[in-house]
Parts: sequence; C-alpha cells; structure tokens
Amino acid sequence: MASTLSEIPDWTFKADYVETCNCDYGCPCNFNGFPSNGFCSALVLFHIRSGRYGNVNLGGIDVVSAFSWPKAIHEGNGTVQFFITKDSSDEQRNAIISIFSGQAKGEGPFALFASTIKFFLDPQFVDIHVNIDGKKSSFSVPGIIDVQSESFVNPVTGEEQDTKIQLQKGFIWKLADAAKTKIMRISTPHLNFDHSGKNSLYSVIEYKGP
Repeated sequence: MASTLSEIPDWTFKADYVETCNCDYGCPCNFNGFPSNGFCSALVLFHIRSGRYGNVNLGGIDVVSAFSWPKAIHEGNGTVQFFITKDSSDEQRNAIISIFSGQAKGEGPFALFASTIKFFLDPQFVDIHVNIDGKKSSFSVPGIIDVQSESFVNPVTGEEQDTKIQLQKGFIWKLADAAKTKIMRISTPHLNFDHSGKNSLYSVIEYKGP
C-alpha cells in the first residue's frame, strides 16, 4: 500500500451515491455534527460510473460501506466493513481498498472517516445488486444487506415531494436529493442493525486524488 504522496497513483472517479443512516430525515450530522439518537449507523453505496487508479479502470464497480459509531462520527471508535463487487480483479480490489480506507488521500470523506475508525473489518467480495433511480434507488447483498429508498409524499395530495439539501462546503456531496428508507438493514456477526424508515440521500459525486 502507498505510504507517501509520491507513491500514490493519480486517481479519480465519478459515482452515484446513496447514503442511508439511522438519523432523522436530512441527517443533522450534516449541520451540527451530532446524530439524532446519539450514535451513527450507516449503509452507503458508491456505484462507480467511471474512474481510474493509475492505470486500473474502476468503472462499473460497486462498493457498499457499512459503518457504525457508538457516538458522533467525530468522536471516533467506529467500525467499518467494505463490500466490493465480486467479479472485480485483484488490481481493482487493491485500488478500491486503498481509496476507501483513506490511504490514497485525496478528496471525499475517506481519509477523514478513516481517522475515526477503530475496527477495519475484512472487506467482502460479493454479489451486489444495484438499481439507480435517484431518490428511489436500491441496493442489496443477498442475505446480508437490503436497502430501498423512497420519496417523501404529500399526505394530502399524494404528490411526490422534491426536497434537496445544498452544502456548498460539503466534502462528501454538495447537492443531494433528500428521501427516506423503506428498508435499511444489515445482518453480519459484527454489524447487525435495522433502521428502516429513516434518512436517505442521493447524489452524484466526483472525487480525485491528492
């Protein structure tokens, strides 16, 4: 793994981003840093449209990051496990792990979140089923993870609401569609939670290396 900036290959990727967590709609962590219920559990999908790590193509790879923090994210002691497309090559897997573990530095939340993680669980290379449809996106790992997002609906008219959140200085995303989860759950020996009916956000992100 790269240890200095001079050893890190140039990298960049563009992805559909689906974030789900246990917070109330909109996620107050985006505004004051503290989760709705005092702790944070999240399942986050990166559906990579295009990208590269040096000469390694990253297009078409899906990555699900499963997070758990006992308190607010910035207070640390977190746990993370990455679920990566099963048919990815060894080179692609190494590239993804380097970026998502924060070792490749650069833009996005990776290096900052890595500083809050105490337990990096072994990455899993699995079948990931993805349906990208904006606020109605869904993803799953059969028998392990199931996430389905849905739009807010006006209770009087039944009309779907178009709700967006803009963070001009956001380091994960700057503009996101706000939604809610119909289903949001994971079941593994170390990460096991169900926070269906809570916050969901959809965005298109683009990051690059240092």
